Amino acid sequence: MIGLVLTLWAGKSLAQARWAGMKLDITFEFVGGGTRYRAPYVAVWLENAQGLPVRTLAVWFEQSRKGPRWLNELRRWYRSNEPTEAVSGPTRMPGRYTLSWDGKDDKGNLVNQGDYYVCVELVREHGPYELFREKVTLAQTPFKRSYNVAGELKEVSLSYDRQG
Repeated sequence: MIGLVLTLWAGKSLAQARWAGMKLDITFEFVGGGTRYRAPYVAVWLENAQGLPVRTLAVWFEQSRKGPRWLNELRRWYRSNEPTEAVSGPTRMPGRYTLSWDGKDDKGNLVNQGDYYVCVELVREHGPYELFREKVTLAQTPFKRSYNVAGELKEVSLSYDRQG
């Protein structure tokens, strides 16, 4: 029993030390506009190596009197996540946005270092559906990466480094 307690304690200490002072910034840009333009629904979240949701950073959608209409059009996010407080509404107009992840799951627990998927999903009523999903290894080594994406979602940049 003592061995199990020490193992759990050591694992928690490793996770806390690993994330101490580190963060992952996810910057994305989407374009659009014109007459009768309806801003897209956007979901940004992280999945573990098995593809299971770890943390939802934001879900932007149009809130109406009938509730979050078309939220289920965010197919991957909606299938894997239960709408929670992370569902932040309202959607945003085209532009460049940055969200940060501090290494905690949706329950506020620090996660272990390893492989994760960064997911940015965009869907617009009567418009395109786009999913950016990229595997990253989060360990001790900082990195910066940029990805050009075709469609309304133009670019996604990932920056993993010390906070500050």
